[in-house]
Amino acid sequence: MSFKKIITLLLSVLMVISMTACNNGGGGGGDEPSGTGYKTTFTYAVGGEPTYMDPAKCGDSVTAEIHNEIWFPLFYLTETGAVANGDCIEWSVDDTGTVYTFKLDPNAKWSDGKALTADQYVYGIKRCIGYGFDEVGYLTMITNYILNAEAHVGDAVADMDDVGVKAVDDFTLEITLNAKCPFFVSLLPTQVFAAVRPDIAPEKDSEWSNTPDFPTTGAFYLTKIDSASEYIMKKNPNFAHADDVVVETLIAKIMPSMEASQMAFQTGEIDYDTGASSDVVNNAALKDSVQIWGNINYYMNFQCYSGPEALKNRNVRRAIQLGIDRSAFVTALDAGNVYYELYGFVPVGLPDWDGTDFRTNQDNEHKLVYTDKEEAKRLMEEAGFGPDNRLALTYYYNQNAMHDTVADVIKEQLKDIYIDVTLKTAELRTFFDDRSYGRYDMARNAFSADYMDPWNYMELMAIYNDPEGRTFFGDETYDKMLFESMELEGKARFDKLHEAEQYAIEEQCWNCPLFGYGSVSLQKPGTTGVINNPQANHIFWYVRCPE
Repeated sequence: MSFKKIITLLLSVLMVISMTACNNGGGGGGDEPSGTGYKTTFTYAVGGEPTYMDPAKCGDSVTAEIHNEIWFPLFYLTETGAVANGDCIEWSVDDTGTVYTFKLDPNAKWSDGKALTADQYVYGIKRCIGYGFDEVGYLTMITNYILNAEAHVGDAVADMDDVGVKAVDDFTLEITLNAKCPFFVSLLPTQVFAAVRPDIAPEKDSEWSNTPDFPTTGAFYLTKIDSASEYIMKKNPNFAHADDVVVETLIAKIMPSMEASQMAFQTGEIDYDTGASSDVVNNAALKDSVQIWGNINYYMNFQCYSGPEALKNRNVRRAIQLGIDRSAFVTALDAGNVYYELYGFVPVGLPDWDGTDFRTNQDNEHKLVYTDKEEAKRLMEEAGFGPDNRLALTYYYNQNAMHDTVADVIKEQLKDIYIDVTLKTAELRTFFDDRSYGRYDMARNAFSADYMDPWNYMELMAIYNDPEGRTFFGDETYDKMLFESMELEGKARFDKLHEAEQYAIEEQCWNCPLFGYGSVSLQKPGTTGVINNPQANHIFWYVRCPE
């Protein structure tokens, strides 16, 4: 898919920041003493069973909690969303704005001592293209931007000579885009841009990544994989910044139950809980351990086109939006400032054209969703429903304490507007698969920023963004509006994004925004060096946890 990208004032500033960060050098230890007074075994909890450790297949936040520790990217996101250098030590872009040159760290090595080289990035990117959209969840990060990438989806790597990725020499990577993209470097922390080796990772095969001891590029390598219990990692002595890594053994405990992980934290079984329940905010004993961060929207997908006949009716979808009191979620979840009512699709925390807040600016003009139960009933009655002819729908989600609470509120709220909701649950992998293929009436969804631009959220509703044609919402009009926004600059570009959001949420009602929130973690007091980024996951390369 080729479409022109125009540099905006805001993103130009972000690129300057990114370039500065890239030339600051790696490592996160500063001048702190190495190891003295800090634990050499660090244990953290993740909220479900991970999938493959293959970078091509890492498409969910749970898997990313382990993936991030064993793969070292070209760039990574800091807590503010700024781009910092990883394996890249210097980069430049040519006058056309389409040819990027990345200088790699010549000291970087795999955990088995082999050099980390540019041709391995080339192979990793092309291998993702060959794997295809059905297997690689973030493949559009490549195909939407890199020259000729989309034309080779499903092909063998050997047949991709004209794809815009090449190794100029051992430590120089060149990427050519199909058009300007001012935030391209901000995409590169995504796992699909990781280096992999053909002797480790064959094309269209990921089974190798579920066997421990395969070589990695990150601060750690895996020595045990038990997706139902724990993943154990050891320090990579060949990591380019190994001197800054205090932890010798990193253990990820699989704990789908928030209650269980909280108890494990309180008893000292774990040092860090990556997905704590928001209830901990009200626990006085844990007040010094609570961390709140991230920009996440929580919303309900509608199966608009091939689901129940009623949901094909825009007025029924609008009635559901208006029939829900969003304050009920905030009250039920009861976690201080962790949650807030969400009146549109983009959450709070994403910049508008002038650096102000995109969501706040739209809400101040007018809210795209709100509560009006009488209007919701009128719309339902127009669609043929009422007290004696109630609509039955199913709401689908994966279980944990937070999702259970939200589901109960949805069920209770929609009773008022003639809708009886049946709650359906599944374990995480099954749920993600079913949601991807549209096997639902209404389904839980949430998204945290991969990069700090509203486009990152807006394209989730675009039909172009799913080349496999799994279209359950969206239309060509919306896609056209998004493409038009990329032809504009400054305020005009962001005005078009506001217009597109209004079309998708208020006019077409493709989903139902419910609330926004920050992720909650529990961290042992005195711990430093954890990188909590807007992607809603963590990096423990440089963690220092007091003994």
